[in-house]
Amino acid sequence: MKKSLKRRITLVLTGLVSLAVCVTAALTYGVYLHVEKKMIRDLIDTESKRLVPRVSRFGDKWTEALERDMGPSMYVWAESATVRAASLPDELRGLSIGLHELPRDKSTWHVAVVEARDGLLYVVYDTVVLEKQLHDFTRALLAIVIGCSIVAMLLSSGVARRLVMPLNALTERLTRWVPSSVAVDSPHANEADRLMEVFNRVQDQVDGAIADQREFSANLHHEIRTALTVIRSDAELMLRYSTMGLEQRRPRLERIVKSVHEISQSLESTFSLAHARFDDKGCVDIHACVEDIFESQSVEAGKAGLEFVNAVQPGHEETISRHALLTVMRNIVRNAVLHAAPARLTVSSVAHGLQFTDSGPGIAPSELPHVFDRYFSNRRVDQRPHEQREPGAAAGMDQAGIGLAIAKRVCIMQSWTLDVVSPVGDGRGTCFTLVFGQHA
Repeated sequence: MKKSLKRRITLVLTGLVSLAVCVTAALTYGVYLHVEKKMIRDLIDTESKRLVPRVSRFGDKWTEALERDMGPSMYVWAESATVRAASLPDELRGLSIGLHELPRDKSTWHVAVVEARDGLLYVVYDTVVLEKQLHDFTRALLAIVIGCSIVAMLLSSGVARRLVMPLNALTERLTRWVPSSVAVDSPHANEADRLMEVFNRVQDQVDGAIADQREFSANLHHEIRTALTVIRSDAELMLRYSTMGLEQRRPRLERIVKSVHEISQSLESTFSLAHARFDDKGCVDIHACVEDIFESQSVEAGKAGLEFVNAVQPGHEETISRHALLTVMRNIVRNAVLHAAPARLTVSSVAHGLQFTDSGPGIAPSELPHVFDRYFSNRRVDQRPHEQREPGAAAGMDQAGIGLAIAKRVCIMQSWTLDVVSPVGDGRGTCFTLVFGQHA
């Protein structure tokens, strides 16, 4: 996984500030060394030039060697070829006239060699004290670098958080619009990748919505046009043949009424499919909901010969949307009225869900994968054998074609599962299993 944009900004800003501090510290260290060296060289050169005239006032030859401690870390020796300074270090003898540096174990000797009388004058400065000060100065610089880096990291983290805040806000807003089970909301995930993933989901949803709208409009146009064609043809026939008796008009009037009912059902179903929003989540009595559905569908079920059996356990309750549950159950029951009757429909409890089992003819294996597709059915009236059609039934008038599609969409919105198995036993029957989302 790529590092998050916030972490990368923090690292870059911290690195830049730390680099600037390190460069400044290195330059400061170099300047310090240069100034220290120049100061020492000027000091011993000045001191040597000051001492030569003073010692020359006492004669032109050395009669006694000069050995003197001039203060902290500074020493002076003078000797000639015949008069030797006993304490003069051997490594100083043999140095040419001028300025020299002699590395020691823990310090450096800066030496100025000049002519004085008939011999040489040595001015030596030992940097042992300055070396200790240099170490303290180095530790102080390191502490400054580390401290500045820590402060830079804290400030950079705040700056990075503010920089990516609009990006995260946009991602969260889009995520609420198109939620997904994909785990892309980790705070350590790359913000740009998260936004791109959510944007792709939005684009897919928009593309899918456009495609669904086109299919939806075409299918709804077909459904309503078929029913309106029946109404228009029957009405024109009755107007043309005004002498038609009541017994001749009755089948056509029944077809007109059935067509109007079918248009109403199509509009109701498509409206539910387009505006399915359920925000009434609470504790729901499942047994009572099943009774309500059976009562609302009893007239149509009685005409079709569908017997209802409520086998839901008393006291079965779930924390769900009652409206969503009623919508799903209503469409499953309507499907049983249309395709299973005459038969028996039994609704029973399962673990955190319901089962709808009918004793009808079942669903053909070729249809089973498509039962939740909108407007899909090979059992439409106009596709049945002629001898099985109801007298006066119009083509496509026994179902709206989207009942199970509505039920499936509601389940997806509620994170429920809805599955179908057919046949159930002896080559007959269909079983729909609804499991609620938090336990699916």
